[in-house]
Amino acid sequence: MTPPAPARPGRTHRTVRTDDGADLAVRAHGPADADATVLLAHGWTMSARDWRPHVDALARPRPGFPALRTVTYDQRGHGASGRGSARLDMALLGDDLARVLEATTTSYGGPVLLVGHSMGGMAIQQLAARHPGLFGTRIAGVALVSTCLDGVGDVPPPSAHRLDRRQALARRHTTDALLRSPRCARAVHRLLTGPLSHPTTAPLWRALLGGDGRGAAARADARALRDVPVLTIAEFLAALTTHDCAGRLAALARVPTRVLVGTRDRYTPPDQARRLARAVPGAALQLVPGQGHDLPYERPVLVVETVHALLREVRRLGDSTPVPSADVGIASAPHTDHATPRPEAPAVMDTVSARTVGPTPDPGGDAPSRTDGPLVVLR
Repeated sequence: MTPPAPARPGRTHRTVRTDDGADLAVRAHGPADADATVLLAHGWTMSARDWRPHVDALARPRPGFPALRTVTYDQRGHGASGRGSARLDMALLGDDLARVLEATTTSYGGPVLLVGHSMGGMAIQQLAARHPGLFGTRIAGVALVSTCLDGVGDVPPPSAHRLDRRQALARRHTTDALLRSPRCARAVHRLLTGPLSHPTTAPLWRALLGGDGRGAAARADARALRDVPVLTIAEFLAALTTHDCAGRLAALARVPTRVLVGTRDRYTPPDQARRLARAVPGAALQLVPGQGHDLPYERPVLVVETVHALLREVRRLGDSTPVPSADVGIASAPHTDHATPRPEAPAVMDTVSARTVGPTPDPGGDAPSRTDGPLVVLR
């Protein structure tokens, strides 16, 4: 387990304990009286540290946007968080997220925006399925990045593009081998965490996650993998393959929701993102050309701009200060959905012309962001 980083000015660390004894390492950043709180949920084998560029950027005031408060946490079994004793599944991660929300946002009056990458996006979906009363009350907006509704590891039909099908089959075989054989899991772990110059490492990254397997994001992934025990990696991978929130996301229709995916994402490909966006009335889908599964780390400015866009929409809807109701606790029992859905999108498949996300520079860099794909609003 990785020790938590030392606290920086304006940042606090705390531990949130779950029912099965997992101590979740949580960090709050920014002013306590901020207009809004942004909670960031990381993906499989990553940690809260990977959100640092986003946290730093959101803490900088911009015209129309004062400094925002952010909350990051290590998912159980990752970073400085314990694993706990319960059997791992995505529902458990949704309940963990509810615990973190209760501990870090109950005393704050402004809206809460959720951003989840990959497994973090699945945790948000499970939160919506299991704790729907939080949405439209405490939670005011959601961004789901490089994630899927169900079927992680599904193989496309024979009619699909040959490369997509071949890479999906490679993922399936790799996943099966990891789950069956600890020896194989250790061998794959050594390859993925070894030098990127190894002839097998980059192709393995491409097969599992898309992208080129050679950039800074791949190096960050390799570092993150070193901090997660091999068998924990395999156990979480098994949980990812059973994720299924189809027909369970009505709560997300109450708040502005955006779905982002890279066109080269092979782990949660664009077709999965389209299915997810269609499952949430009014959700907006954005395809980002040339990006793989590590979209938020390769394009941090895009995530920051998405947060600001969500906050603008929350303000436009006149719901910038949602007040928690009596039914937003963390009990897992399903409740009746009486909340009023937010206004529908103005048109089916309302395509906004391609836009440049910028000229704001990338957090941690000076290069302006590139032109991204069209934003498509679905209902």
